[in-house]
Amino acid sequence: DDDDDDDDDEKHDLGGSDDEASAADASSDDDGAIELEKGTKVEGNYHASEQYAGKQNWYPGAITAVRTDASGNTIYDVTYNDGDFEEGMAAENVRPVQESEEVEKEEDGAEEGEERREVDLGKRRKRKAKIRAGEAIPFVFEVPTTLDALHDLIAEHAATGADASLIIERIHATNSIRLNHKNKEAMQNYYDVLLRRFVAVGDAIFASGNGGRDLGRYGQLDALTKTLYRMSQDSPECAGAVWSRRLGIFQKALSKRLRDVEVTPLGDACQDEFSAWPSTGTLLLMRTLPHIFPSTDKRHAVVTPALLLLGQILAQTPIKTRYDVVMGLFCTGLMLEYTKGAKRLPPEATAFLAGALRLFADDAEIALGDSPLPSLGNASKCPQLMLLRESLCKMPRSGSKNVRLSFEKD
Repeated sequence: DDDDDDDDDEKHDLGGSDDEASAADASSDDDGAIELEKGTKVEGNYHASEQYAGKQNWYPGAITAVRTDASGNTIYDVTYNDGDFEEGMAAENVRPVQESEEVEKEEDGAEEGEERREVDLGKRRKRKAKIRAGEAIPFVFEVPTTLDALHDLIAEHAATGADASLIIERIHATNSIRLNHKNKEAMQNYYDVLLRRFVAVGDAIFASGNGGRDLGRYGQLDALTKTLYRMSQDSPECAGAVWSRRLGIFQKALSKRLRDVEVTPLGDACQDEFSAWPSTGTLLLMRTLPHIFPSTDKRHAVVTPALLLLGQILAQTPIKTRYDVVMGLFCTGLMLEYTKGAKRLPPEATAFLAGALRLFADDAEIALGDSPLPSLGNASKCPQLMLLRESLCKMPRSGSKNVRLSFEKD
């Protein structure tokens, strides 16, 4: 009888009813009797009322508020460690963090459940993002006939550089010549628009870099190259005609800049000053050409004129600044890439390399007098270029005021 009385007293202490006493017994003896305080590290049974068949999912967190409901029961607001939160949790769904081995095992299970929940949340977010992207970006577009029209489409539907690349790809996919031969004229115009778009993005890279993860201009150029290649496979004749026309425009622009040199003082393009060299976007576009057309043919309707244009650029474009030297070396690399498959050696490229090496001679002014390129012959009048060897001596690795280059003769 005494034992029964003690049991009744214990039930009243825990809350009165037999059900409440059983629930308390299921947990630790102390948890039910202690009211937890704000800031206590706890584990919460995540959305207990929504779980099927009473399944429990305990996740770590902390109490952010302690309140009392209309019935006088203590309820808790809990913020979980992953940033999620739950309000108005009943006391039986909140337990303090314990260091016992049993609880540690339960924590391991909870961590696995948390990881699964995070994976599920990530999948749901990705699905929602894809749905939003699908709703925002149509699958079918009319072919833009001008660069401004393409930019208007991108401004209307794209939020990132990847979106812009997707729009460009969808325009080709839904209007391909392979789907309808009547699209030939429209897609030929679109091909020229993409070439101009490529140059614009390349020039933007020179001006302000990649543009961060959102813009991703390097990624845009990669995507454009793939689209240009696929369109060239659809109709090589149309692609060749567009490239030939664009190369002719580049050549006329070069001739105009060379004439402007006579009346406009040369400067450093990095400082927004006039330079006769083609823009970064133009040279990057020519960099894609051997990836679209074969460069091993003895003569090619597109590659051969491009190679001649690069030779003219190297031979005739004046050099005054270090920027000019860098652009010349880039053009040299392009010529070597164009010809390496055919095992040919372009004389303009080797001549420019020889002249660039003379800039580092001990007496550069005298050495440049023997330069085979006229553009490098006038470099001796540029103080910035005459100090290249001195700048090299000041580099930390040189370790000497009178550095000797490995290719110099004794």
